[in-house]
Amino acid sequence: MKKVLRFFSHIFGFEKLSKYENDYLHDANIRSSSYMGFIVVMLELWMLIRQFYSKITPKLQNGGNFFELLVKYSSKYWLFLLIGLGLMLFCLFYQRDKKLSKGKFITLITVGGACILYTVMLSFENFTRVSETVTPVMAGIMNAMLISIYVLLFFIGAAIVTYALFKYLKNKNIVVLEHVVITCFTLICLAFGIFVSYSDFWGGKEIICFLTMVIYVGCLLIYRPYVTVLILGASFLGFYHILLTFEGGLTFADQEIVISGVTRSIISGDSVNYLTFFISLTTICFAIYHGRLNEAKKSKALEKSAKEDGLTGMYNYSYFTELAKDGIRGLTGNFDENVLLFIDVHNFKAFNDQRGFEAGDKFLITIGKYISDIFKGSLCARQADDHFVVWTKTEGLTQKLETLNALVHDYDDEILLGINCGAYHLSGNDEDPHMAIDRARYAEHLISNRFQTIYIEYDKTMSEEYRKRLYVINNIDNAVENGWIIPFYQPVVWSDTEELCGCEALARWKDPTYGQLFPNEFIPVLEEYRLIHKLDKAIFESVCRDLREALDAGRPVVPVSLNFSRLDFELMDAVTELENLVTKYNISKDLIHVEVTESALTDNFTKLNQAMNRIKELGYSLWLDDFGSGYSSLNVLKDYQFDVIKIDMRFLSNLENSEKAKTLIDCIIKMANRIHMLTLTEGVETQVQAQFLNKVGCNRLQGYLFGKPIPKNELYVRITNGELTVSDRRL
Repeated sequence: MKKVLRFFSHIFGFEKLSKYENDYLHDANIRSSSYMGFIVVMLELWMLIRQFYSKITPKLQNGGNFFELLVKYSSKYWLFLLIGLGLMLFCLFYQRDKKLSKGKFITLITVGGACILYTVMLSFENFTRVSETVTPVMAGIMNAMLISIYVLLFFIGAAIVTYALFKYLKNKNIVVLEHVVITCFTLICLAFGIFVSYSDFWGGKEIICFLTMVIYVGCLLIYRPYVTVLILGASFLGFYHILLTFEGGLTFADQEIVISGVTRSIISGDSVNYLTFFISLTTICFAIYHGRLNEAKKSKALEKSAKEDGLTGMYNYSYFTELAKDGIRGLTGNFDENVLLFIDVHNFKAFNDQRGFEAGDKFLITIGKYISDIFKGSLCARQADDHFVVWTKTEGLTQKLETLNALVHDYDDEILLGINCGAYHLSGNDEDPHMAIDRARYAEHLISNRFQTIYIEYDKTMSEEYRKRLYVINNIDNAVENGWIIPFYQPVVWSDTEELCGCEALARWKDPTYGQLFPNEFIPVLEEYRLIHKLDKAIFESVCRDLREALDAGRPVVPVSLNFSRLDFELMDAVTELENLVTKYNISKDLIHVEVTESALTDNFTKLNQAMNRIKELGYSLWLDDFGSGYSSLNVLKDYQFDVIKIDMRFLSNLENSEKAKTLIDCIIKMANRIHMLTLTEGVETQVQAQFLNKVGCNRLQGYLFGKPIPKNELYVRITNGELTVSDRRL
């Protein structure tokens, strides 16, 4: 039974709609009304021109009074011209969230006032009078319709004037007045249809005008279905009963009546068709309503996805910046009291790794709710991942952040969680929210590894570093194009002979403005802004070009290892790019080693596994960089086929005094040998470390003991001077 009731409630439009759906349907009616108003204006202009030439002009030629003729023969056309013009302009000027301009205000006041003043002309109108062919009832009906039209015109004019005043002076939408204008127009159309068709009917014509008007209204102005039934039902039933005012009346039986000397037949089929027309029109109106409602639901879903974060339900970053931009422009003073926050969840990666992605998503949803509740009334959004942004006031800020940090900290009893927050205070109403958030993010980055420090403000001391950060982002393309990014080569030697067996290519940025930029100044920034693939691609090509030049010059060459970022596999087809460069410069594949960091392999296993397999299939040597620096080293060794493992330099820290470190390195090397992988230890700085690593069977060594990263020309000089001896061994 409940399903049946819900079904009929839905069909007849009794169900509760959201504000968005109501607004959507209302806006659709506003658009339809503007079209209707335009059509009415065009029709009435055409009728006025036609009336002027057919009736007024001949009378003027016979000495008639122009004003009297105008009132007598065209007052109804002027009436509908005013109504159509008022409706059209009202709907065209309708803007939900914008103030009415002065020009539009004056226009609406003028047309609304004209509608009101037109009611004064009622005294000039020739109402229908009783005659031999017009009964008192018939005359009363005609005059009642005409008076109702004038009354409704007055309400339309008054509603337009009142609406314009509120909209212009206070930028306030009076929704009820919008409904008054549209509803009055609907009733005028129906009353006009009855007025004309009734006079046509007892003049021996068909009721085409009434049927046209109900179609016009029913198919363009879409109300709730039950409202449509009431309006159309009352119109059809009322008009049918009005037709019964003829002597003899109307029945479902065949009959003949004489009207103005004309015999007419009213057969039962006419009544059936009349009822069928009402049912058909009502069904069409229902269909249009539900079609618009479905469009509203789809549009709402699209708008929601454009505004909301799909996981937390908060605003997304794009919509946040739109709202923040408008809000900042509206500020008139006390700018420093407005602060934009960038909030990062400390240790979220560990939580995700240990609890799983589903629990991680639930955690983020909860944090989003914490932030929305604590900063209620402020503008809050999720930027990405575990990053949130807030635009709020400085009052009580410290206490709010401490409350948030406590809630995050208490979320899990085993994993240490918390927040880090960077803040940027506004200095004016012309600031870009993107830039402001980026500065807050930069400040937060400075405390990202300090668990006890949860809050930091962007200040002038950070400005130079921030400008350099922006410079990197904005000039990466220039740096690639102009050759500012070049590879430096750090020697790799055999542990037993200490002969040169390879080099690692490391990026350096020689900038015309800042001079030498070091990797820690540009690589983290490029990774954060997903631009690192541009730098890596430039390094790949520079290395291939350097190898080609050395081969052409007859210089001794050694294999070069290239560092691949995790983002390289997301932002470009890294393997294809490398293969194309090797082909372009005609480089032997055994001169290129591909290094992938352990941390790069923890996400998107399927895609990265395919890329790793393809690297091996194409004949490149695959190396695992920074082994032992992450959580999943052994899993990585199980899942991928590496040729060389690079042991992280942190294992060498205090090696001489740490038997545990020696034991760990020894175990790693033995494990690698058992799974048929070679080893390389980086960060070797002393001869004692080199001797130990050779003793325990490490194959290759890399570190400052054998050379810092240097440009290719310096590398050639060291080889030429005998400081480095190129080994004949490749494996």
